[in-house]
Amino acid sequence: MLPYRALSADLFLVELALTQDAVLLDVRTAKELSDAPPLEGAEHLDYLDDDFDVALDSMDVMRPYFIYDDGGRRALLAVQKMARAGFLQLAYLVGGQAALKREGLMD
Repeated sequence: MLPYRALSADLFLVELALTQDAVLLDVRTAKELSDAPPLEGAEHLDYLDDDFDVALDSMDVMRPYFIYDDGGRRALLAVQKMARAGFLQLAYLVGGQAALKREGLMD
């Protein structure tokens, strides 16, 4: 069984709200952040940054992480990389922030 799950927009928000000690992780670039603000409470860690792997070393592999980007592709790559690094509770937003907008779950 994979240590990560692909979640639809509505399920992503529900599970995030219900999961104790969850970390919401935005893996978009700084440019993307300036184009569209992060979700409330999100921590930023640019997947394309050279220091992404280094940052993982300082993160708690036991905490649940909910990961998103603009369209879903980098979030999937991020959870795959995090799973290989030993993270055990990972979920990513299929379709990224664009899916939240399409579903009317964010402005």
